[in-house]
Amino acid sequence: MSSNEPIAIVGMGCRFPGAADHGQLWRLLLDGQDAVAGAEFPDCTTDFRPEDFHVTERENAELDPQHRVLMVTARDALRDAGLDENELAGASVGVFMGQSTAEHWDTRAGDRPVDMYAIAGSAARSMASGRLSYAWDLRGPCATVDAACSSGTLAVHLACQALRTGECETVIAGGVSLVRGTDHTVGYAAAGMLSPSGRCRFGSEDADGFVRSDGAGVVVLKTLELARRDGDRIHAVIHGSAQASKGRTAKAVIAPSIDGYLQVIERACATAGLAPQQLGYLEAHGNAAPAGDHLELQAIGAAVGQRRPAGEPCLVGSIKSNIGHPEAAGGLAGLMKTALALQHRHIPATLHCEQPTSAVDWSGLGIAPVQTGIAWPYPGPAYAGVSTYGLSGTFVHLVLGEAG
Repeated sequence: MSSNEPIAIVGMGCRFPGAADHGQLWRLLLDGQDAVAGAEFPDCTTDFRPEDFHVTERENAELDPQHRVLMVTARDALRDAGLDENELAGASVGVFMGQSTAEHWDTRAGDRPVDMYAIAGSAARSMASGRLSYAWDLRGPCATVDAACSSGTLAVHLACQALRTGECETVIAGGVSLVRGTDHTVGYAAAGMLSPSGRCRFGSEDADGFVRSDGAGVVVLKTLELARRDGDRIHAVIHGSAQASKGRTAKAVIAPSIDGYLQVIERACATAGLAPQQLGYLEAHGNAAPAGDHLELQAIGAAVGQRRPAGEPCLVGSIKSNIGHPEAAGGLAGLMKTALALQHRHIPATLHCEQPTSAVDWSGLGIAPVQTGIAWPYPGPAYAGVSTYGLSGTFVHLVLGEAG
């Protein structure tokens, strides 16, 4: 099998502020809704029946809410792919999940004696993937990955590799993050990373940091060849992906760098067999930290925008302006937004960017913010990129195209 075999997204499930499925997410984006304040996170507690996922009542008493949300969301994704989870027993289905915090465990640690129910229920992040494989008796590869805010997209990248090497024929990949404690929030606030205005203003003159939010996103993947053979509905195609560390190209271990963004965008395009300038839209990590935004936009311009034809800038945006930053699930939100934008050939607006930042030479870099929703503006096949950056220094980039 080819190392750059295209991968089809055949199913999607999500829980984000204001959206309990990808249809609701698309409507939220089209309507330009700001769900950071006022919109409740779709709580999966009422949807979660332990017996449906082979979770005992004793296990459920210790279960991290992130894992409940993830199981329900994964089931949604399987059903969106036309798969009956009860008919998958023994199948070569892989599971790769991203999880970077265990705040439920952090808030409960010390409250009671620790036993294996507590460890398997909330202390061990590995169970984010393990419970899914156990629930449906899946026999493919199974792993939970932690690359901070790149966790979910790294899970997708690893899932694509597993399909291309033939480890499995179908993969469930995603990420989850629920804010349940205060320690991380206090630490981010002390570092000046959180928005005092309570909005993610990516690319804006008024950008002042990010807003933590809840989220879970799961996709079901197959090779494009198999998806077509099976007659699957294809939301979009992942043509290439890459991950990379910035090494010491930044001033601090947690800081991003232009070099890191550049290398991962170029590597992902190379695996896709595309030139970077073929990307018409790029869904940025875009968490609205002014210094980070500046570096990312510079890198997008150098890698993509300045190589594009004059007058045809690479459009950039961030779903975090709509839903906040769901951390380990943030890349899945961006992936779904981009897949839907390609499917509908329409790019939704990025909110709160009425005055683009003056720290960036937008026209000189060949990039432009998407301030209002627009039909895909360029002729020919539509390609787009999805970027994420994790606090650990891990960059992940995915290159998507329309199903055709």
